[in-house]
Amino acid sequence: MKKLTSLVLLGFICIGLLSAQDAFDVQSRVYKTALKNYDLQAATIALYNMQALKPERTDLNDSLALLYFAGERYAQAYIIGEEILKTNPKRNDILELVAVSKQNLGLIKEALADYEKLYSNEKSVYYLYQTATLQYQLKRYGECVASIDQILASADADKQKVTIRLQQGSQEVAMKAAAYNVKGICAVELNQDEAARQNFMKAIELAPDFVLAKGNLESLNKKKGEAKPVTPTPKTTTTPAPKKTN
Repeated sequence: MKKLTSLVLLGFICIGLLSAQDAFDVQSRVYKTALKNYDLQAATIALYNMQALKPERTDLNDSLALLYFAGERYAQAYIIGEEILKTNPKRNDILELVAVSKQNLGLIKEALADYEKLYSNEKSVYYLYQTATLQYQLKRYGECVASIDQILASADADKQKVTIRLQQGSQEVAMKAAAYNVKGICAVELNQDEAARQNFMKAIELAPDFVLAKGNLESLNKKKGEAKPVTPTPKTTTTPAPKKTN
């Protein structure tokens, strides 16, 4: 913290020796160089200095939110993203950043509301899949199955894949395979073992190497009392790297 404070103070001392425009240009170059070297802390400080010099540059908030997101500082990304949405609620890119940040912070209900809004705005099956997994986490199994059935009925889902976290690494599978796996897990929770088995088998048919679906089917076939099927955890949405700011 002391080091960070010293860097901020040093930045303002240097700024005081230059004209406002020259100081802004200096901080802009620092920002670009820091990004090039993936020094997110230095880039963040430069952005705050740029905001102080030109508070009218509200677009700098976009870069700041993306920087925090890239550094997995989801609380800051969420707070700044919400500020942006207050002035421009139609920014779906920022709404997605906020939704993913909330998801990583464990704010499941809030993230679900954002994904439902994203789906309403764009009708993307990817957002519908994220909605379904969050509905499952909230034990809203009926809603989850309804969302999954929409995915399975969509031609768009045939062309898409999702990345799912595993205990070791991650795996990319066809979206419909992932959807059948989620539907199978919901069936297990509702004590519908035969329906669960059929859904796991459909998932494996679409993705023969699908680790979670194979593990879930194996668990289902074991004696009563052993481990329940594993719920998928979709990998968080990849947000573009922080944009360069002039």
